[in-house]
Amino acid sequence: MTHPAYWYDQEDLEKKMLAEYSFEQVERHLEFLTKLTRRAGTDDERRAAEYIKAKLDEYGVEARIYEVDAYISILKDARLEILHPVQTPLPCLSGAFTPPTPGDGVEGELVSGADLNQSSDLSGKIVLIGGPKKSRKAAEQIAHAKNAAAKIYITPGKERAICVERLKTTWGNPTPETIDQIPKIPAITICNEDGYLLIDLCKKGSVRVKLKADSLREYRPIHLPVGIIEGAQEPEKFVLFGGHYCSWFIGATDNAAGNALMLETARVFATYREFLGRSIRFAWWSGHEQGTFAGSTWFADTFWDDIRDNAIAYLTVDGLGRIGSSGYECRNTEEIRNFHEAAVRDTLNLQVQSNRITKTGDQSFHGLGLPSFTGKQDFKVEQSGKMFTEAVWYSHSAMDTPDKLDMRLLEIPFKVNAVSISRLCNSRVVPFEFVNMAEDMLKALRGLQTECKAMIDLSALIKQTQALKDNAVSLEKTIAKIRSALNKKEKDARLKQEISRINTCLMKLSRILIPAFSSRGGKYRQDPAGTPFTPFPNLQPLNKPGEMDPDSHECRARKTQLQRERNKISDALVLANTMISDTLNCI
Repeated sequence: MTHPAYWYDQEDLEKKMLAEYSFEQVERHLEFLTKLTRRAGTDDERRAAEYIKAKLDEYGVEARIYEVDAYISILKDARLEILHPVQTPLPCLSGAFTPPTPGDGVEGELVSGADLNQSSDLSGKIVLIGGPKKSRKAAEQIAHAKNAAAKIYITPGKERAICVERLKTTWGNPTPETIDQIPKIPAITICNEDGYLLIDLCKKGSVRVKLKADSLREYRPIHLPVGIIEGAQEPEKFVLFGGHYCSWFIGATDNAAGNALMLETARVFATYREFLGRSIRFAWWSGHEQGTFAGSTWFADTFWDDIRDNAIAYLTVDGLGRIGSSGYECRNTEEIRNFHEAAVRDTLNLQVQSNRITKTGDQSFHGLGLPSFTGKQDFKVEQSGKMFTEAVWYSHSAMDTPDKLDMRLLEIPFKVNAVSISRLCNSRVVPFEFVNMAEDMLKALRGLQTECKAMIDLSALIKQTQALKDNAVSLEKTIAKIRSALNKKEKDARLKQEISRINTCLMKLSRILIPAFSSRGGKYRQDPAGTPFTPFPNLQPLNKPGEMDPDSHECRARKTQLQRERNKISDALVLANTMISDTLNCI
């Protein structure tokens, strides 16, 4: 029986789709994909793209492959030799986007750990970087600030795995603003065991090493397979479902498993296409690590108008089915959080608490304001090993092979994703809620006001955000009334018009509020890889006010910057409040 909140019998549709899942189909896709080293811009990448399109054609899904000009890196020569106190070569890989070392390499004293802070100048020295992400980032910043000659990264793995280190953090193809940020210090990576060998040698005395590193850094054509299943009620509106298919090696878990699952999802939805109200666009991204997410960034830039006006939400998959993972980790933007958690609860009978999306994994649509979510089984803290090891120690290494996959686990994200996509396609009212977002904004602004009141007054923003919360509550009440009318099977032209106005409002609110709340670069720039999307990042003080001289040029410049950032947020809040008020006045 069709529930009035949906265009079709959603409960029956979900049961049929979940029963359609084929373990054998997923396994066959994996068998093909894991025979290819799918580096962006190579023949194996193209073969994988052609395979994906051929399967979409077989399923009756409209498909094409876009050829994209992307600035990518492919690893070239790398060598490392200890010269003193012993003489021995060590296996290594070049860092992605590393500049070439001059001549036959760089020779210098190795500096590690606390010695980084104690040295005022690292010119001519080679820096050893290891440990958890925060300490690695801090050591990297010191190396750059103190003019290190080269860097050696210790792989967070075991069994002598060497993981590729991506050095470029600027997102997508370079722009005039970011072209000077292409890495300038040569770097290599070594295995964890050899990292500890070097650390122990440094503790005993002076260590001298010589390294050579090089990588291709050029524009090459990459390929993006895209498939479209068209909905029957609002075909112009769509859910975007994406995941990268390129990899450093064969990438069984990163991301061949996700690619295979996307193909299976396309097959199942193609079977039930007549029961979809909105469309689905499947996109397999290339240029993920090799291009710092160049493929999905190109897609966002190229189809900006269509995504802005018609995309409902973005779901991405990565790192699925890893042996030993359990539970279900949800990451999402605030307005889609309750919807995502409900899909997990209804599908897996599992209560989850979400984390915020971060600027990783082809999250190229955040500045545009597209509601986004992702999920997978995760690892417990105690599953990370000793030294610098991580639970997924094989990621970005040649050891990410099919034996790291538990095929039985892949059905779990399939279920959550199929239910989520079908509900987004068939919900008469798109399932976004802005009350929680407004509450998070209020909390953040009040905290910043306490911390920064000597520098800037945020009281007007707090008042505007309180109004946003009140308006969001009123909007939710109106939506509840509309759903009640649907439950009573009211079918008049006015109700249909009201739903259209509400959906337009909800989509425009996401476009306004997501970048204002959590993007440092704003709508038209991409934040660097790894950005945590701290609430109101441009209002976060660079230094605590108490540590700054209020009469200094630095403090005064900071005040001017903060005032301008405050004004941007004020404009966004006024626009959002006006959007809700105008919508409610028409209903």
